[in-house]
Amino acid sequence: MKYKYLILFGFLSFLATKSLLFASTLKADPTAKSATLHPGEYSNFHLRGDIRRFIGETLHFDISFLWFDNAATARVGLYENNGVLYSTLEAETKGFVGFFTAYRKHFYKATFDVVDEGKRLRSKTFERKVIIGDMEDSTNHSFDYKSRVHKWEKIIDGEMVEDGDRIIPLGANFDDILAVFYNFRNSTYGEVQKGAQFTIYTVPEKNVDKIQVHIMNRDDQNDFMSKEKRNNGEEFLLKAIIPKEIFDTDTGELLFWTSRHLIPLETTVKNYILFGDLHTKLNRRVFKSSTTARRSPFP
Repeated sequence: MKYKYLILFGFLSFLATKSLLFASTLKADPTAKSATLHPGEYSNFHLRGDIRRFIGETLHFDISFLWFDNAATARVGLYENNGVLYSTLEAETKGFVGFFTAYRKHFYKATFDVVDEGKRLRSKTFERKVIIGDMEDSTNHSFDYKSRVHKWEKIIDGEMVEDGDRIIPLGANFDDILAVFYNFRNSTYGEVQKGAQFTIYTVPEKNVDKIQVHIMNRDDQNDFMSKEKRNNGEEFLLKAIIPKEIFDTDTGELLFWTSRHLIPLETTVKNYILFGDLHTKLNRRVFKSSTTARRSPFP
């Protein structure tokens, strides 16, 4: 059975989220509920600004598929250490499912420059590491925007099996999935509103270099709300088209709900090969001040 991209799928909802928080002490918000805030909402939300304000935020998710609830966990965050700005995304299967998937672990890390007067993250490096039992598969990318060269290498169990380089076209940015996550949340790709559509250029793979994101218009969203018995019309329903050859789905189509503050709430990956529908759900949001938020590159 194919498990290679199981955990990554749970994170594709991240490509269409937007949230920000200013705070100076540790805060945990398990999908905050109050008289004024719905799940996935919080005080001090702003639509755009200095993208560094995300430093210190970690989002935690539960992942379920088939008849297995909470079969995997995931977390993504933005941090700074010794002047280096970076994001990590980590996920792993657990329990019964973990045993039968050799406790698969996925680690992703990107380092960034901050450009466009603080409004955008531009990737300097992007690393992916997948560990399945004793097997380790990693891919490393570097982006030099002075020479406009993108280099990559693929390593399996310590042996380099592939490497290459390509020219980064003038005016283009190769945004990895973590850069996309935060740039979208800062309105880098355009105003986030119902009916909006975005074409996002990403790290080329298998000759595909674009991700399409569509925010449903109000009428289409209302149809889905009625079917799924949702009652918060301020949420957003997004559809992302991901190359199916890369992510091993039948259609490459993802549907997910976000709060009006664009924190991802629930995601459904339709017809994931061998597993049917795969679901992710926000567990909690944790924020630390940028002076105390530190994480190691990989556990």
